[in-house]
Amino acid sequence: MEHITDELVGKHVVDPSGEDIGKVTAVEDEKAVLKGQTGLSATIEAALTDENDRLALDAEQIESVSDDTIRLSADV
Repeated sequence: MEHITDELVGKHVVDPSGEDIGKVTAVEDEKAVLKGQTGLSATIEAALTDENDRLALDAEQIESVSDDTIRLSADV
């Protein structure tokens, strides 16, 4: 689990298998808000949609963070 900070803005988000999901555009309300790729699976979209109907990551959904990539945990 990682902490949500402004340093995540601009990083690409990938699922556990390495498929690109989108890019973090902002950090709001302790969540990383992202612009998703078109054609996301319904399962991924449902898991990442928050109460404001935007794609957003909670810290618990993040497995790891590298210089340019955020990898989601397998539990998403």
